Amino acid sequence: MHPLIELRGVGRHYRLGAIDVPALDDVSLKIQAGEFVAVIGQSGSGKSTLMNVLGCLDNPTVGQFLIDGQDASQLGPDELAGLRRERFGFIFQRYHLLPHMDARGNAALPAVYAGASGSARRERAEALLTRLGLGERMHHKPNELSGGQQQRVSIARSLMNGGQIILADEPTGALDSQSGTEMLALLRELNERGHTIILVTHDAHVAGHARRIIELKDGKVLKDSGTPADHRLPGPLAGETAALARGSWWGRQQMQWREALQSAVQSLKGNRLRTALSMLGISIGIAAVVSILALTSAARGSIEKDVGSFLSGRIPVFRGNPNLPPGTHAQAFRPSEIEAIRALPGVKAVTVDRETQLTARHGSRDAMVSVLGAEKQTLAARKLKLVEGRYLNAMDYAGSTQVAVIDEKARKSLFKPGESPLGRTLLVAPQGMPADGAGAGAGAAAVPIGVALPLTIVGVVAPDTGGAVNFGSWLGQVLMPHTTFGRKLDVRADSDQFNVLLDFTVPPEEVRKQLTYRLKALHGIEDFDSWNADEEFRKFQQITGAMALLFAGVGAISLLVGGVGVMNIMLVSVSERTREIGIRMAVGARQGDVRLQFLVEAVVLCCLGGLVGVFLSWLGAQGINAAQQSLKVEVSWAALGVAFAVSSFVGLVFGTLPARRAAALSPVDALARE
Repeated sequence: MHPLIELRGVGRHYRLGAIDVPALDDVSLKIQAGEFVAVIGQSGSGKSTLMNVLGCLDNPTVGQFLIDGQDASQLGPDELAGLRRERFGFIFQRYHLLPHMDARGNAALPAVYAGASGSARRERAEALLTRLGLGERMHHKPNELSGGQQQRVSIARSLMNGGQIILADEPTGALDSQSGTEMLALLRELNERGHTIILVTHDAHVAGHARRIIELKDGKVLKDSGTPADHRLPGPLAGETAALARGSWWGRQQMQWREALQSAVQSLKGNRLRTALSMLGISIGIAAVVSILALTSAARGSIEKDVGSFLSGRIPVFRGNPNLPPGTHAQAFRPSEIEAIRALPGVKAVTVDRETQLTARHGSRDAMVSVLGAEKQTLAARKLKLVEGRYLNAMDYAGSTQVAVIDEKARKSLFKPGESPLGRTLLVAPQGMPADGAGAGAGAAAVPIGVALPLTIVGVVAPDTGGAVNFGSWLGQVLMPHTTFGRKLDVRADSDQFNVLLDFTVPPEEVRKQLTYRLKALHGIEDFDSWNADEEFRKFQQITGAMALLFAGVGAISLLVGGVGVMNIMLVSVSERTREIGIRMAVGARQGDVRLQFLVEAVVLCCLGGLVGVFLSWLGAQGINAAQQSLKVEVSWAALGVAFAVSSFVGLVFGTLPARRAAALSPVDALARE
């Protein structure tokens, strides 16, 4: 039968610059299951290094270290963690308890990494603490316990997963004489129950309680009393020190995530100011990104709504073409040609644009205005709405009446504040009209130069404030019936521009091709031009989308700065919590467990910062909406989801380096740091 522990020519060397320092030199020994062994020696003799090798906290430089015949010196970090978790229990001189956990939590810690269920962990921890006389102190934290009580908690922790082999490093060194005596009595009791005890001490009196003494000097075994002749191999451990049943893979994953989350919360609560400052960087970054996205989304929605309603379903056609040969005269569009276009498949209607700039006068006020020959669809096309009076009706079109609707710009230019324009007469004519409007005649075929055309104002329109873009003229607008416009201002039957309205039964591009073919056949030459408004609108959307991404990228710079701050804080946290990392590794935490713990902490920190950032964005949106009415800014649930996703991503990216650094620490080096 293999001995429980066997060392074959084990050496452990350290490099101090160019100097090789042997801490252990050609150590060979065997320890049987159930022995009570004391390793004694002065400071620097190598006894602590030997304990670290025996406890799988450190790997030998040379030689073999076997446990039950398995060569542990060839195992990787996670396999060594498995041995520590399943076979070993550690009792340290300085207790090495986690300060944010109570006695029960510290005792149960090894079972977390074994994947035991929560109820099994609690029952085992409570049973062990009660047996060790701490039944009434199990909910107290380490700073509320005496040194002897803390050492009892560490004993309970060493027995949590069974503790077949218990390594005690100077267990009485920090205790008073009475507590030290009680500690040695507990170790003897545990040995009698079948546990293998390896006690490391420099005190010969303490070593005298063991049945076997190994003396070290300068890294070599000076004396070894050997296994007692009457030693008997123990039976299986039973009772509350029996090996704890392993949980399922899924149960272990749940325990690991829960432990990582609880540890993250405790760590963040323990450093509130630093946590708040770290969150501030993430909050500013998330608030900047979410606010910019909300603003650009609101602006894009408003602009695209207006532009889309203006452009969608239209194909504007213009007289002239920049590709015409020099000297070629572009023909105007005749009514018969427009009727031919109306007959094309997919054409809903054709509207003719008639507009000219004239001087308008009311009383002593005059202004340049844009006079339009308006149709039924003009208000919608120009994004105007009626605010006072009425719009042009069928009788106005049929009778070519001299009535008009003006917009707010024309009203401000031609009327006093508060003065109603309804029913008033407006005179329009080319530059140089007589002040008294002499020579105006309603029955004339067209308005001669210098003669004013009187129009009775029947309504007032204003830009539709539902959007951010208005499609009116820079000048004030006067809308008159297109029939009146044709009789009084422009008697030409031909037109220079018209708009084709689509019914979408035929693809717009196909309608445009047919339109071009028909007009080219009628004119004999392509002396006109057109464009697909829907296609132009899609290009416009691409431009606004690119601008939104650009603005979001600018905001993301602050998020990047916040992420670097989180990484810096997490690196500091790893440095400050090195001993905690060593404790967790000693009780069986794998490298992946340590990485998960610090990654979760970084993600939690960033997500909290993201939540604050979203709240700040929401407050900003409410302030913007309260200050103005033209643009409604909203922080949507989608933005909240994106913020958390981005926060988590930032936590993962900038938490990876600290987490990897924490997981790469050697357990023995981590435990040695304060």
